[in-house]
Amino acid sequence: MDAPLVDDVTLLLLNPESGRPLTDATRLTAVLPGAVLMDLALRERLESDPSRWGGAKLRVRDASPTGDAVLDDALQRLEGRTTHTRTAVQRLGGRRLARAVRDRMVARGVLRHEPGGFLRFARDHPDPAARKALVAQVASALDAADPAQVPPRAAALVSLLHSVSAVPRVVPDLGWSRRQATDRAKAVVDAMAQGEWAGAAVSDAVRAAQAAVVSAVVASTVVTTSS
Repeated sequence: MDAPLVDDVTLLLLNPESGRPLTDATRLTAVLPGAVLMDLALRERLESDPSRWGGAKLRVRDASPTGDAVLDDALQRLEGRTTHTRTAVQRLGGRRLARAVRDRMVARGVLRHEPGGFLRFARDHPDPAARKALVAQVASALDAADPAQVPPRAAALVSLLHSVSAVPRVVPDLGWSRRQATDRAKAVVDAMAQGEWAGAAVSDAVRAAQAAVVSAVVASTVVTTSS
């Protein structure tokens, strides 16, 4: 079974040499709950309705256990209510989620954590082989002749990376300019938003999750720059 999207995007957003994030910590924190929502949507666990205030509302369509502690916790937090995507991101996000993801990745052996200390940043070193395989998956998606044919999971990874403007830094060795890499990523994201893989309800939930990620990242950026 594939690892949860939130684990994979965390690996991709870590510098394999320094162990530091490839994006600022605020954006990284914002993208994690969006990755959880998108994963649940792709697993056909969520559905969405338009919101009268703009955006969309999400609700759980299948709360049965996924077998993953982070995803199951998210289902429990969302079950029994219809939640605006922005609220869902806030409800699932925060340091609690980041710690849970980090700790279980360490337990899986795909991450080595070095605690911070006085005048020293904490560092999280991704397993080189695991990260290399994910980078290849993203590169293949970006290089696809038809973005609409990119598998949903790979498209989701591209969408998450694109939301934090990290695609050129994750796949820097493909011979593309930063603009070319970003344009290719946008083509994949647009194709994903228009796709219909598992029926309208699931596709709508995926689009709502995509929008939630972008909204959370934009909001976190505004807060950071205005403070």
